[in-house]
Amino acid sequence: MIARHLSATEAMKIAFGYQNAWRVDLGEDDYGSFVHYTWRAHSNNKDPIGLPYWHEDLHATVVRSGQPELDKMLGMNMIAAQFLRFGGRYWKGRVESDEAFDKRLKRVAEKREVRRIDREIATKLVDAILADGYTITCDLQEDEPEFKRSTDRDGILDYMWQVEIVEMSVHKGKSRGWLRLIFDESGWDLVQDYTVGLEHIVDPITEPYLPWNQPNANELDHGIRVMTLNSPDDVLKIEEMLK
Repeated sequence: MIARHLSATEAMKIAFGYQNAWRVDLGEDDYGSFVHYTWRAHSNNKDPIGLPYWHEDLHATVVRSGQPELDKMLGMNMIAAQFLRFGGRYWKGRVESDEAFDKRLKRVAEKREVRRIDREIATKLVDAILADGYTITCDLQEDEPEFKRSTDRDGILDYMWQVEIVEMSVHKGKSRGWLRLIFDESGWDLVQDYTVGLEHIVDPITEPYLPWNQPNANELDHGIRVMTLNSPDDVLKIEEMLK
């Protein structure tokens, strides 16, 4: 990230000046009732097809208001709007709003947190399964299992970090169980399904992560919506609305 909290015009100037790629100047032509502005940009590098000289002009026409500085600012804003639409022609960077950038940071942080929880739960599960005397077989392919009756903790976990879905069977003597793990969902829901015989291992590990078991459970959105009626008359109103 180069800069934040900029106007579109300020962002455009930074982009054109990045790594000294362009020489720019603003032309102004007076036509009486309106002013025509030309943003002339001359490349200091060869253009994409190899020519030694490359220039671009961006234009804006503004009805004269009697306030030259205001007219110029409006013209620059119009030129900057063109740059924002076709910015990829002038540099390899990206310009986006502060709001969009903050939303992207939030999404990245949420995904990283989900992945952290995924790995934490998966690690605890593998450790608990092996500690209980089970071996682990992972078979996602139709041919040969990725590993069969393994107790190689690090190898099992290394494999898990490379895939999105893990289906594994566990064996201990004549006892057999099965689990499905799906990564990158919500974290707490990593374990999608498992046989009943493994609940003594799975439940103590996963239940502390469930949203309704969190200290701030009342503040979380569990996807449940309830409509309350203030009086019997509301029922009649709803019936009328549904007709």
